Amino acid sequence: MSRDTLLPDKQLAAIVTALYADADANSWTYLPPAEHTRLYTQWIYDPRVGKILTKYMTPEQARSWIKDGPMKEYANARRSTGRYARFGRHGGTNANDVATAALGPGAKVLADSKGVKPPHCHATDAGGESAYLAWGHAKNFRNLLWAALRAAVTDKLPAHVVVLEPPGFTTRSAESATHRAMTSRCQLHLHYMPEVLGQVRGEQADDA
Repeated sequence: MSRDTLLPDKQLAAIVTALYADADANSWTYLPPAEHTRLYTQWIYDPRVGKILTKYMTPEQARSWIKDGPMKEYANARRSTGRYARFGRHGGTNANDVATAALGPGAKVLADSKGVKPPHCHATDAGGESAYLAWGHAKNFRNLLWAALRAAVTDKLPAHVVVLEPPGFTTRSAESATHRAMTSRCQLHLHYMPEVLGQVRGEQADDA
């Protein structure tokens, strides 16, 4: 049984909303592992999080639930995808925006082609030519590169890696030079685009 099902929905919503608010405030994506560890410990003693979870499980189980549940899905939820999408954001950069940035005006995402781990889709350009797109942050570049290379080989399609740059962050020149060298060697297309995070969801938990 999933530990999610142990929690009443209002309490689940309150906990995940609190976790994601703290993660946003602390720029979770860019924190070093030691800071992640500190926050996990802090959340166990937080009345909004751990004090509720430990009514249903041990502190060790609560820590694992936070790490392997909501926080493992945090990056997806920020883009309104994945198991915890309803607690993430809405109205931000989506597959259609990525397709337009990579393939130009008139690009269309093919129905039922979107997926996660990493976020990806198939799309057509204005001329109707199909392509594979994988997108995400620079820290996930290795997975983006592999997904695009695999699609290029197995599907025999032009494949694009799109690196999203959240507000206030720009990929370092040395890092982008490495990206360009690797995608060029693999005969893949590389793009950088500013990411719009959209509005925070989460009013569900106000009366929890």
